[in-house]
Amino acid sequence: MQTIKTNFFFLVAIVLAICVASCAKQPKEENFIPTENAFTNDAHYIDPETALLSDGFEVCYEDYILQYYNPEHATYSEGKNGLRNFILSNYTNNNYTDSGYLNIRFVINCKGEAGRYVIHENDLDLAPKTFTKELKDQLFKLTTELKEWNPNLITGENGSAYYDTYMYISYRIENGNITEILP
Repeated sequence: MQTIKTNFFFLVAIVLAICVASCAKQPKEENFIPTENAFTNDAHYIDPETALLSDGFEVCYEDYILQYYNPEHATYSEGKNGLRNFILSNYTNNNYTDSGYLNIRFVINCKGEAGRYVIHENDLDLAPKTFTKELKDQLFKLTTELKEWNPNLITGENGSAYYDTYMYISYRIENGNITEILP
């Protein structure tokens, strides 16, 4: 029993020594100077200056776009099955061998219009990758053809109002075939 206690305390001492040593080696950040606007946007923010199909697209409340996880969220007018049916009936696997997640993020404004698209590409382990241009272009085109969205309706003390909302569609692709569409 004494050996177990001794080994335990020895192990704790080693872990503490490693923690102290690694903390002592951390560089000081006293010279850190954030760039302009370094912390002014949330992680979900889509920059209208760099987003695709932003020209002519207007949001109703630039400073208040609801996030993906808002309990009430924007939806496609034909529902999840309508969205899936549209994509799968119009998508053609032209002998693509790509596998991974093609994620398209965008904004749905208070009028139910979509714009400000951003594309993210990842392999099945979520590491960055690049899809075949034709596959990516085809799914982007199909996604932007989804025109009729239900905007986010929020009810409060002063009544109800429609708000702009961030949205995403994530395509899981295996050997060029769409195996799942999220959310």
